[in-house]
Amino acid sequence: MKQMIIAVLLVGFSLTPIWADGQFRIAGYTATPVDALPTAGPAEWYELAIPTDQTMTGWQWEVIFNYLGLGMHYGVGFNEMVIDAASSTDWYMDWKGDFFLSYHVLGGGSVVDPFVEFGWGNVGTALVSSSEYADYPDWEDEVENGSAVALGFYNYFAGGVAVDLNGLLLGAKVSYIPSELAGPFPDSSIKRYALAPFEVSFFGGAALGGHRNWRERSHWD
Repeated sequence: MKQMIIAVLLVGFSLTPIWADGQFRIAGYTATPVDALPTAGPAEWYELAIPTDQTMTGWQWEVIFNYLGLGMHYGVGFNEMVIDAASSTDWYMDWKGDFFLSYHVLGGGSVVDPFVEFGWGNVGTALVSSSEYADYPDWEDEVENGSAVALGFYNYFAGGVAVDLNGLLLGAKVSYIPSELAGPFPDSSIKRYALAPFEVSFFGGAALGGHRNWRERSHWD
């Protein structure tokens, strides 16, 4: 995994001249599912920035040309299923990945970059350790009785804002995942992964090339 991340960064930096009119972004992110968006004020929104046991962390990348972009998200999280505090518990790994298209209202590379996204992907969970096994669960047995895995497909709509400080990228977004556009895995023997209707994400990373406001300012000078 580390080698892949390093390779992506090296390729991105080596292609920096190509992004004179476009931009390549790579960032780490956190995504927390929520059942409803805050309505009481800034204090509730601040609480959403604090990770929970449902928060996934991962990487995202995006290629932007002028106002349009495309990219992917990859996230993972580990959850402990506590049944009896005095005994060993089960651990599950959750993952989530999607492909998305984006529209940047002021153009990619703007210092303040409001954007909207539409994406589609898959999500799942798998049992990775259990108190009933000395080592790891018997995968085939767990899949057969339906306790090992849950999968699902989904579509989402999102809106957010990024800040591009001449290459340093920071941002946040809110996603809406309509239940009517989230479906189970075609195999009926596999459980459906339950998705919350909303998700709040924060990200930070690097933006290579295409710094619109900085480039225009250099022309003025």
